[in-house]
Amino acid sequence: MRPLVWGHRGTRAVNAKEAAKPPENTLAAMELALAQGADGIELDVRLCKSGEVIVLHDVDLQRVAGVALRAQDATLAELQQHDLGRGERVPTLDAAIALVLGRPDALRLNIELKADVPDGQALVQAVARALAALSEPERVRALISSFSAELCTAARGLLPDVAVAFLYEQASEAALRPAGMSVVHPRHTLLDAERIAELHAAQLQVNTWTVNDPQRALDLAKAGVDGIITDDVPAILSALGEG
Repeated sequence: MRPLVWGHRGTRAVNAKEAAKPPENTLAAMELALAQGADGIELDVRLCKSGEVIVLHDVDLQRVAGVALRAQDATLAELQQHDLGRGERVPTLDAAIALVLGRPDALRLNIELKADVPDGQALVQAVARALAALSEPERVRALISSFSAELCTAARGLLPDVAVAFLYEQASEAALRPAGMSVVHPRHTLLDAERIAELHAAQLQVNTWTVNDPQRALDLAKAGVDGIITDDVPAILSALGEG
């Protein structure tokens, strides 16, 4: 069985040739990744001033909309006044959940809790409320992830039936993994067949990021990785023998 392929922030334009792609972390980007055959969507969440959980990687809109407006200082309505490109606006987590988990085809949703928020516990609680409102079949297709061990632990406490993944990008950070994790998300450069086997022996599922090179994806698949997070769903699926 091939690894699951996750669309990173839906899909991303990482060079000039991809400028026609919809903006990252928008509903259009998620729609495109799913249309391209992604098994699931990876996205980033934080709270805005009015309390909604929004899908946004950075602390502000500077990079994505050219506006130095911080999410924590702006209401949802104020954030959505700004065009992220092609008419797309900052979406809510609820809208993303409806788009991905609301479908009948067993798609998955990886919700990354940003660690740079002013109140991490409030973010965890708000995400937990959103997922608690789902049916059990929908909830089991959700995955919570974070670079923060504290937020991972909090999420596991509030959502015991939802898988939680610890993200890390340096080998030394692996030791920070909190107890009770069922999934890990190491940077792909940290992985080889031996390391993946060690993680599997510890009863951990292994999803890795961000893999855009088809040969690297194929090597990781042969090494036994469970999931690949990518900006280029078609290229990775083609390398894995689909598409």
